[in-house]
Amino acid sequence: MSILLLPARTARKGPWSNVRSAHWRPLLIPTVINPHPQRHRYFSSSPSTYSNSNFDPKVPLDESRWSDVKSSVLVLLSVCTAILLPTKAVSCDDPKTQPPTKKPVLELKVDPRDPKEQEKEIQNEKDKDTIKLPGPLPDIPIPKLSLDGLMEKVHDLSEKIGEEIKGRVPTLADYFTAVDAVRKELQLGDGSLYQSIVNNMSDANKNPEIQLDASVRQGNDLCPQELAFQAARRKKMKKAFAKFIGVKESDIHESDIPIVALAGSGGGYRAMISSLGYMTAAKKAGLFDCTMYMAGVSGSCWMIAQYLTLGQRSFTKTMEHFKQSLSTPIAHYPSFIDTMLTNPGAAQLILEGIVQKYSMNRVLTLVDAFGTVLASRLLIHREQDGDNGEWVDPLDFKMSQQSRWVNYGDQPLPIYTAVSHVLPGATSQPDPIEEIIVDDEVAKEDSDEHYYQWFEMTPYEFGSEETSAWIPTWSFGRRFVEGKSVEKVPETNLAILLGTFGSAFTATLADYYNEVRPLLNKAMSDSMDTYIKEYLDGMSLIHPLSPSCFPNPIYKLPNPEPEAEAFSQRKNIYLNDAGMDNNLPLYPLLRPGRKIDVILAFDSSADIESVPWFEKADEYVKRRGIERWPPISKTRAEQLAKQEGGPPRKMTHVEIFHGIVADDRDADHVIPVEKKRTDDSPPPKTVTSLQKSNAQPITLIYFPLIPNQEYHDLNPGTEAFCSTFNFELKEDQVELLAGLGENNFSRGLEDVRKVLKETWLRKKQERLEREKLEKKNRKNPVSAAGSSASSTPGKTDFSKQK
Repeated sequence: MSILLLPARTARKGPWSNVRSAHWRPLLIPTVINPHPQRHRYFSSSPSTYSNSNFDPKVPLDESRWSDVKSSVLVLLSVCTAILLPTKAVSCDDPKTQPPTKKPVLELKVDPRDPKEQEKEIQNEKDKDTIKLPGPLPDIPIPKLSLDGLMEKVHDLSEKIGEEIKGRVPTLADYFTAVDAVRKELQLGDGSLYQSIVNNMSDANKNPEIQLDASVRQGNDLCPQELAFQAARRKKMKKAFAKFIGVKESDIHESDIPIVALAGSGGGYRAMISSLGYMTAAKKAGLFDCTMYMAGVSGSCWMIAQYLTLGQRSFTKTMEHFKQSLSTPIAHYPSFIDTMLTNPGAAQLILEGIVQKYSMNRVLTLVDAFGTVLASRLLIHREQDGDNGEWVDPLDFKMSQQSRWVNYGDQPLPIYTAVSHVLPGATSQPDPIEEIIVDDEVAKEDSDEHYYQWFEMTPYEFGSEETSAWIPTWSFGRRFVEGKSVEKVPETNLAILLGTFGSAFTATLADYYNEVRPLLNKAMSDSMDTYIKEYLDGMSLIHPLSPSCFPNPIYKLPNPEPEAEAFSQRKNIYLNDAGMDNNLPLYPLLRPGRKIDVILAFDSSADIESVPWFEKADEYVKRRGIERWPPISKTRAEQLAKQEGGPPRKMTHVEIFHGIVADDRDADHVIPVEKKRTDDSPPPKTVTSLQKSNAQPITLIYFPLIPNQEYHDLNPGTEAFCSTFNFELKEDQVELLAGLGENNFSRGLEDVRKVLKETWLRKKQERLEREKLEKKNRKNPVSAAGSSASSTPGKTDFSKQK
């Protein structure tokens, strides 16, 4: 057992007293001895030969990159001041200290050239970046807005902003104090929040990970920490599983317990809330305590992160947090400013991620800003009665610290996902036109293939099965060269990660068009299709908004896997919302070492009747050579062919697809156990191609978020508050949406129970037959080899799980 000692943090008085007292408790990382030696290198804590030359908090900061931010905020403050105090004599500064001539922040200049020349020059500039089309585009009505109309809208918005800020300060003096505080922060000088964050980056008491070196671990075996987690979790699941399927605990052998994973889809707040409802129902039914993993995409990642942090591992508390926090939109920056001024401790943790990236000269994107604002909504607890104000736990902003709740098997292991857009045949030269194409690569003209490479992050490791390379989660965000970290900087802040996991707005032009197309009338959409179809492939390579950027952990990695060879030549990786490829986190759950038997997929996608997630999963398993995946696409196609009335395929609240299809049951449902055999009798013997290859079959239980008339007349596909891009929900809407997920799960509960019991009986039978064979071989070692060779095919070897 290895122990990482984290120094204690003492509480302080003063402006940081709002930060809840949190001590750096010893972080125990249990490890197990792997009986099968692994063929890869582990990360070590030995001193590195590299030095952290990229970061020095004492070096004077280059403020040029902040000039635009300063100007924008100062303009905002000036507008607010003008609204609240519309007299020219009002000023936040002492007139005596002001310079005699002070230029305005923004100045409207008149171009002396002829208007026709100006228009011609503008058109020439546009033509440089315009895609040439073969003919005239169809006439599309574009609403025109005059300058007066635009200024009127800006004025209306300014009035609303002013009223919001005015309502948050009791007196005029307090307002000026707030303005001065914001200006002080913008100066980035001593005593500012920015400087405090930069100074803390070198504080080992607050960031103990900066004392450690990190190395890349190569290979696709699970890390020792996850193996230890699996062993601990099985012990915790034994009693709960016996109760769930209705047998005695003494009848359960740990190796027979099915490995169950919960998979939540993407879909913004809709997915975040409905996934909470599904998992709440699973917890009430006793299934959650029988679960080994919980994985998410986008909004479901947000839910899992809040459950393990502010929710305090309680779905009830997480629900209360949602109801208190989601009624204010994330774009409501007056409340963000209020938090910064009244609770500097919370503000520091929220801003920590983006400030750290800036101070280390990392590439900043809109995703980082989005994650920062999102964290101000999701990662700050607000007491309902207001007595205790706002509080945050500093440990909650470190992904690696979630290991506190899973090391000993108390919770399922969380798996967060993201993807990188891979362009085969790309060169290593940076794109000269800023960062339109992802991965700082330029696609060759003859490249007609591209795909998304999946990355996963747990409290233990970050990496990708396709690159066969992994790093400790606490080292994500560092620069690596040749498999070793070359700097010691703090772990990437959770706010930045939440923005990355949910960065759906960094989609490609093709994705944007596919989103907008359903909103057009048929004549317009057909006309647009005629012109855009020819360029759709090229549009699939272009991201108008750059994804989140991080240093590439496998940069110049020695002896990389063939699939990672080109990837290892890139200094940076750009990560997107995983929903751009598949809105269900199925791929990380197919890792052989996890040996998952049953996946419960909670799908809250938009246009759920036509989603292609299973077809994409089929493509993935073919590319990776995975044999145990159910033939879902084929089954659904057959169902649609038999369906009266044609497409779309009619959906039910639960659908079950088996990776092993017996001769006496269909692939899309389960025959009740009592009709087939007694509870204690073994399942029917059937030898399939999956069994012959000794591959463990996977059963997928699919829960689509569709209307439930028995619960409420709610259709998530048509309700405006259920939109993926809606970030403001009332308390009753939160309860309604979570309740739909909870009730939909209840309709499939008994099917789930039957599947798990059936899987348990199959694994139990295989274990007993294997033990019988081993006992026979011990008695007659001479014929052991022959007996093993002539044994019944399809007996999966579970000995490695013991």
